[in-house]
Amino acid sequence: MYEIRPESVKTFVEDTSIKLPRFQRKQTWDDKKNFELCISVFKGYPMGVCILNIERDSKGKTSKWLLDGRQRRNALMKIWEDPENIYIWAKKWISLKNNDQISDVEEKFWMKINDYLEEDELNNDDSNGQENEDNDKIEDDTIQNLDTSDDVNVAEDTNFHKADLELLIEIIKLVHNKTNKYSGFTRPFDFTKIINNLPYESSYNDGSKYLNSRKLMSFISEYASFCRDENLDEIDQESFKSFFTQRFQLGKEDIVKLSSKINLNWSHILKRMDLIEKIRSLLISAKIGLIEVKDIQLTDSQKIFNIINSKGTKLNAVEILSAKPSWNIRIENPTIDQQRTTNEIYSKIQIKSEDVVKWDISASLMLRLTNANTFFMTFSDTKTDFEKQITLGFKMLSGIFQRGVKKENIDDLGKNKNINWNTEIDGIINDINLLTRLILSFDYFKYFKSWQGSIINILSDSISLNFLLVMYEDWKRKGKPIGNDKRSKAFQKNSFILIDKLVYEYVTKQWRGSSDAKISQNIKAIDTEDDLFSSISKSKWAELINGILDSNLIEDEKISQGLMTPLLYHFYCTRSIQGPDTDCSIEVDHIVPQSIFKSSTLNDKDTIQHNLYNLALLPKNENCSKSNKRLVEINNQWLKDQILKYEFIEESEFQKFSDLINLDELKDKRSKFFKEDFISDRERILIN
Repeated sequence: MYEIRPESVKTFVEDTSIKLPRFQRKQTWDDKKNFELCISVFKGYPMGVCILNIERDSKGKTSKWLLDGRQRRNALMKIWEDPENIYIWAKKWISLKNNDQISDVEEKFWMKINDYLEEDELNNDDSNGQENEDNDKIEDDTIQNLDTSDDVNVAEDTNFHKADLELLIEIIKLVHNKTNKYSGFTRPFDFTKIINNLPYESSYNDGSKYLNSRKLMSFISEYASFCRDENLDEIDQESFKSFFTQRFQLGKEDIVKLSSKINLNWSHILKRMDLIEKIRSLLISAKIGLIEVKDIQLTDSQKIFNIINSKGTKLNAVEILSAKPSWNIRIENPTIDQQRTTNEIYSKIQIKSEDVVKWDISASLMLRLTNANTFFMTFSDTKTDFEKQITLGFKMLSGIFQRGVKKENIDDLGKNKNINWNTEIDGIINDINLLTRLILSFDYFKYFKSWQGSIINILSDSISLNFLLVMYEDWKRKGKPIGNDKRSKAFQKNSFILIDKLVYEYVTKQWRGSSDAKISQNIKAIDTEDDLFSSISKSKWAELINGILDSNLIEDEKISQGLMTPLLYHFYCTRSIQGPDTDCSIEVDHIVPQSIFKSSTLNDKDTIQHNLYNLALLPKNENCSKSNKRLVEINNQWLKDQILKYEFIEESEFQKFSDLINLDELKDKRSKFFKEDFISDRERILIN
């Protein structure tokens, strides 16, 4: 199932067979976090573990997908490629300034290290007093005073961690001070006045040039290869001159200038090449833990990850799917709409998408449903909403093709060879858009939409998914009607029966437990029985409403505002009461404010305040809302009109229903709307 083993950091970062999952989380490690990993590397501390998903495709080809550890691997790769990255991170971690002298750099470094490692004391003797000149004042054509930093000697001490981190502080000192043109690391290699277009010279957007340390690392590696091929000594400056002479076409005059420059800088060049060798040697010997998860089910893979990563962010099922070959098959000639929604998905995680693969089809499904905001929600850019949006797309397609929405169903969806992912999904999306349009043309759902709600927000994710999947199956078995015939009307009536049933089941807590299993059961049941579209009896609804209004109970359990909210929406829609015409948001209003109950001595006040007879849906806008006001405190005429329309209380009754003394009268007045009108309105819809 899985294997745990150590791996050389060098091997890990250079392994080009490791692939990043299609879906990757945003980079969350900052400079400080990266530098703390540096400390672990140079100290030889554990660097945590990375998780690889090892998959074999149908042809037996093995691929590695990095499930966890992308940011750790990215930081290690930057250490391997460019010592200036270490300096940039250290500058933030230590709070270095450009004008800090080398003695300041050392002092700040050891003090911060001491605090970080929580040592009791650190013997950090003064340096020998030599100071580096202001690097910005060093002229381009001389380097005589460049490396006093190389000669700063820190007195030996017996503190165990100091020796381990000498290489780290050496890197920081050699790179300091980094300017726009070069750094202490790259400056000895500045031959720009002799050689045009050096391989390690780069340009900023404004066209100005600088020495690129990462490219310089590659150039030095090229020099090392040259010496090996020519059997030359790398530390001999004649070898270095020979390399440049052969690498670039130089005239005699330029060769003389180059030799002079190399002679002047050779000790500094050697120190930097030696530093590179030390860094490389460290990363070759440093080990990181790898856990290889091999050919296992999605559920097992997710569980293993979450156990290992118990203190980190949980990896959800669809993220793991993005690391499976079956989900990374390219879609040929995707539609413009599919390409657009795929780009929208990846723009949110700041990753550029070059093509469209199967994973993207499911991930972007919700974005392609024209009425998704009513049945699901208007998804925000928050992490929770984003993940929900993606997960619902996978579950929707899994429910349609695999007849189930459990993790194993979703895993099997990617392996289903009977689906034409290039064309078939577009037909599914078109079907869903047609059937939701038909549902929304039914009176109940017209009113539901006017209240700006969604089935997810009012009920739950699972119930909204169950509703649409079951209605899709019913729509198919009725021949996919879209007109105004008997089949369409029967389908619309079933949509009301189902939503009525789901509200009842939610309020009576019948969706406790494994909702995925219940959805799968309902999808399969529609082929063999019609129980899904047998309405809840009038007597059951009457028993539920009476229990709430008279006893504050639902099947012997106390009521709550959360359970009353869907009943309120259901009540207004069955009674054909339209929501506000404006863009006002909706609030659940306590007619007698909760603050009044809080200060009262009424028995069971915490429950009674949330009873249906004291609740209503009420519009509010930026300038006017009832909030926690008593009715008698309302002065705005617009708000008074809303209270009459949605709470059925006239202005002449405001004084009476502002306090608890007349609570029984409020109960009698409003209970009849729920006990009589709501029940009769349900029956009217069912009969028609």
